[in-house]
Amino acid sequence: GADSPDAVWQWIGEGTPAAGLLAQLVAAPGPLSHDLLDDLPQTLALHRMRQTLVHVGVLPARADYLERLVPWLEDRLADQSVQRAQLVRGYATWTVFRRARQRSQTSGRFTAGSADNARTKLRATLRLLAWIDEQGLELDKVDQGDLDRWLVTQPRSTSGGARQFVGWARRAHLVGDIDIPKSRARSTLGPISEDDRWTHLKRCLSDGSLPLDARVAGALVLLYGIPVSRITALRADDVSRQGDRTYLNLGTHPLLLPPAVASLLDRQASQAISVTVLHRSNPTGPAWLFPGGFPGRPAHDVLYRKLRQHIPHIRRSRSAALINLAADLPAPILADLLDLNINTAVQWSQHASRDWSHYLEARIDTTAPNRPKNHDAHTPAGRDRQDAAR
Repeated sequence: GADSPDAVWQWIGEGTPAAGLLAQLVAAPGPLSHDLLDDLPQTLALHRMRQTLVHVGVLPARADYLERLVPWLEDRLADQSVQRAQLVRGYATWTVFRRARQRSQTSGRFTAGSADNARTKLRATLRLLAWIDEQGLELDKVDQGDLDRWLVTQPRSTSGGARQFVGWARRAHLVGDIDIPKSRARSTLGPISEDDRWTHLKRCLSDGSLPLDARVAGALVLLYGIPVSRITALRADDVSRQGDRTYLNLGTHPLLLPPAVASLLDRQASQAISVTVLHRSNPTGPAWLFPGGFPGRPAHDVLYRKLRQHIPHIRRSRSAALINLAADLPAPILADLLDLNINTAVQWSQHASRDWSHYLEARIDTTAPNRPKNHDAHTPAGRDRQDAAR
């Protein structure tokens, strides 16, 4: 049922990693399951095989980035002492994995970046425990001076990653009154200038030499500050049309797209073809706008690399877009339109340093009995629609 049977045959041909995996699965006792795959070495070939089996309906879908954390940790604990493995496994189960599952249930998404963050914490924990052993110390005898000595030898990512473990160990009375101070925020690079932002945006809209997917994603970042992880999660049904208007559904209210951006999205949707051997055969749900190399998966890493290659300072560009929007829209509207946490939207509004008392006055004015006929132009939402139309 695949679009290219020859490609499938090449993928599972004799001597390929996929062929070896299939032989193991056939020889294994019991039914095919995720648990069976979890017991095998966690290689790229296995991840691709699992996703393929999910895509064609042989295995049920699951939050794969989240579920892969447990076998990944077990691989890391295989050469550890029994005592250390039990300690780290307890910390991971009751803190790292529990919080990860809560986040997945709350947001409905658990991305590769979320999984990387969890792995960073566990790697840092293992490094700290290894250092304690090297110093001939016992965990419950480590004092603040010992911990400070370790901190000055570690990169920022390691020391910050171990902070959660130390807090958990202190609450469990496994260590004394020690702590890793919370890192101060780094001095971040400022946003690009408005002139640069519009220059890059015009390039995305008009430069046919750029890859189409990079043009679409770049326009969404530069215009609305949407993170790349959210862009790659877009599906065909996130784009809706009412007459000659095109909307993007990110939050609780649809976002009206300018015609030039809507045209790019339409082209991307019509040309989005998966690079996997299965293409769109037996898709599980609406098609991705940015399909990736794994069946049923979007192209997050590939798209991010393209953006960094073709659009300079992509993260600073996102900051510039959000600051611009936060200066023109109240935090609640910004959160509703872009699917931002309200606290995040408030922080961007504070960063833009805008007093929104005039917005309240405008809302009161629009409810007056004798409001002007063109009242829509006096509200931020109305101005947003006019700007988008332009």
